[in-house]
Amino acid sequence: MEQGICLLNFIREQDGGMLEHCKLLTVEDVHKDEAAIISVLSAIMDNRLQNDIKLLNYYRELPVSFAASVVAVDRGVVEMKVHEMQIASMLVQKATFIRSIHFPHGVIANVLRIRKQRCLAYLTQFSYARIHADQRIYVRVKVSDKIDAAFHNEQHLVRGRIEDISFSGVAIKTPKGSILEENIKGMVSICLPDAKLELPGKLLKKQGEDVYVFELEIDTKSEKIISQFIFQQQSQIIRELKDLCG
Repeated sequence: MEQGICLLNFIREQDGGMLEHCKLLTVEDVHKDEAAIISVLSAIMDNRLQNDIKLLNYYRELPVSFAASVVAVDRGVVEMKVHEMQIASMLVQKATFIRSIHFPHGVIANVLRIRKQRCLAYLTQFSYARIHADQRIYVRVKVSDKIDAAFHNEQHLVRGRIEDISFSGVAIKTPKGSILEENIKGMVSICLPDAKLELPGKLLKKQGEDVYVFELEIDTKSEKIISQFIFQQQSQIIRELKDLCG
């Protein structure tokens, strides 16, 4: 239990917000789970199991997922050869998800150290995790530009700026003190650089003190406009990742 609490506290302290993307799981207990995970990674390294490892990170909500190989396992630390763009995202999040058919669930690990020039990552503190993105239908991107948005109906008007956006929804950061009830319906205004959209929306949930997540009803025209905006954001994010690789 102590190790599980340590990993949970570690993740909470990271700027990358890994807990937003998973729920930690315990199959037996944290020590036996970690031993089982490391045993699988050792078997993959020794070619006793097929290497199908893929790592997963998020950079501004964009999934970054490349194949990786196990180089060494020593006293709870696993050395992996990884893609340079994976390295960049791992440096930001200081943790990574590991996927393999040989695990009963997804795995999350702490990034202990990175050797950037050699694309080597040293991982420790392994735990099973349910990765929320496995249930996500649409790609979501975090928006760095200041894009104004608002929610309004007959009783409410709340203004803010877009935190992130997908084809099915938008998260709006609002002034503190704004109060909306879940499932409330109305219209969501989004002021994109090339167009202003007015879309029916429903409040799904509140994140933290000041971010509201809305489900959107979009038509073909709006879908095309949002698609172009998301593509532009993705291109910008990829350029940033490549800069981090340099």
